[in-house]
Amino acid sequence: MKSFIKTICFSFLFALAFVSCKDENSIQNYFVDHQDKPEFLTIDFAPDMFDLSEVEFSEDQKNIYNSFEKVNVLAYKVTGDNKENYDAELNKAVTIFKNDKYDELMEFSDNGLKFRVNTMGAEDSVDEFLVLASSSDLGFAIIRVIGDNMQPEKLYQLISEMQKSDVDGNQLKKVMDYFRE
Repeated sequence: MKSFIKTICFSFLFALAFVSCKDENSIQNYFVDHQDKPEFLTIDFAPDMFDLSEVEFSEDQKNIYNSFEKVNVLAYKVTGDNKENYDAELNKAVTIFKNDKYDELMEFSDNGLKFRVNTMGAEDSVDEFLVLASSSDLGFAIIRVIGDNMQPEKLYQLISEMQKSDVDGNQLKKVMDYFRE
């Protein structure tokens, strides 16, 4: 009987610990909770969407490129009808970006757009880049770059080289058209 009671108590404590460890305030949960809502646009990019046959990467650049696994985009367009909901959703996103598990890399504004860039992982080997771009006129987008041991200081170098590549315009066009409609 004591064994049975111990088992029940242990199971209860384990269940309680499991439930309390769930981080409701994470980008992953925000994506999952909002990806099927009609007012949100969700797009996933994979590295194989880029035709890199024209780009000559150094060995270092190949390693950086191979450290990327995927990019997720979640966008919300502001309209006259949804301004209150837009403000509430943007506040949720900003709160998540302030979560202690994300390290703020930079925050800046440009032509009415506000950007917040955070990372997750070690300082020299990032596993996630998170970008929150917002505009009171257009809406907001969360860009989540997932990888393994990505190096922030070499990211710009890689992006410069990839601009020479041929990107599948259909996926990018969806995002741009979403905010233009």
